[in-house]
Amino acid sequence: MIRLLAFLTLLPGLALAQEDTPATSQPALAGPLEEEMPGELIIATREAPPFAFRGPDGAWTGISIDLLRVMADELDFTYALEEAELAEMIAGVGDGRYDASIAALSITPEREEVVDFTHPFYSTGLGIAVDTGSSGGWFRVLRNIFTWQFGAVLAGLSAVLLLAGAAIWAFERRGNNEEFRREPVRGLGDGFWWAAVTMTTVGYGDKSPRTLGGRIVGLIWMFTAMIIVASFTAAIAAALTVGQLGGRVADASDLASSRVGVVEGSSGAEEMQVRRISTRPYPSTGDGLAALANGELDAFVHDRPLLQFLMEEDFQGRVRVLPEPIGRQDYGIALPEGSELREPMNRALLAYVRSEDWGDVVARYIGSDPR
Repeated sequence: MIRLLAFLTLLPGLALAQEDTPATSQPALAGPLEEEMPGELIIATREAPPFAFRGPDGAWTGISIDLLRVMADELDFTYALEEAELAEMIAGVGDGRYDASIAALSITPEREEVVDFTHPFYSTGLGIAVDTGSSGGWFRVLRNIFTWQFGAVLAGLSAVLLLAGAAIWAFERRGNNEEFRREPVRGLGDGFWWAAVTMTTVGYGDKSPRTLGGRIVGLIWMFTAMIIVASFTAAIAAALTVGQLGGRVADASDLASSRVGVVEGSSGAEEMQVRRISTRPYPSTGDGLAALANGELDAFVHDRPLLQFLMEEDFQGRVRVLPEPIGRQDYGIALPEGSELREPMNRALLAYVRSEDWGDVVARYIGSDPR
């Protein structure tokens, strides 16, 4: 009897503790809007797979579209999607043409001056796409070798050969003028030839030092030439390797000296502008990746999940995305400033992204949630 009374005393506290424990399944969303929205909402979107794109039947689908559909059901509003360019998605919400915009919209200070954003529903970073080296062949290899840096190395090597040739000629021009002629121009030419064939270990035998001074110079040059040849060979091998691996861009530090493409008006374009990297604008991610695959670009910078999705779908084996992302991008829904939708959308969004259903949506389109 005493145990029963103790249990009944603790029962309200146990119930309260259960209510305070977060649900492991779908959390409760915001519920219907307090005031019914006047008519159908016009919401702008654009092709940004896997967040927003048209399926085989022509209907819009993707991570962002699924999120919008769930929020519309929970908040009890209707909407119509209208396709627009990236710049118009922001400007149209700002001037009232659209009630909202959704796709893969990065929250940036510049955009926040025009519109309000919901809380982020996805965080990622910018990716750098490069080609795999399957296109370009030996032309790409030769391009990586015959640069101005390579020309500077050749000029320096020629100067060293001429210096070694002049030293051998200075000793041999009197005691061995049959092989090293006395005339300065011809004699220096003979010395240059001897230095070159000695360095490459070809050794034709048509010219060889006979004086003591000449032989000392020859011995020093042989050992020096071994070091020069080893260094030169390593430089060529490195250039060949870079060409065969598919490009001159290994990380973000290489972008400044490369041909870089971006989507016009995107957060990638803004990031490159901040870094003072010149870019070529393209209307869409697909256009930029096609230019990259055709050898018109060295790199294409855009939102990482979009690059990875299109790489797998349309550019398999032609482009690859470098492992290290640039910075951070947070995706949100753009709303007019002061919109009554912002607070209920935020509540519904925060509840939904905590649910297992959200994890399933992301996994269905991307494979796994990289956050």
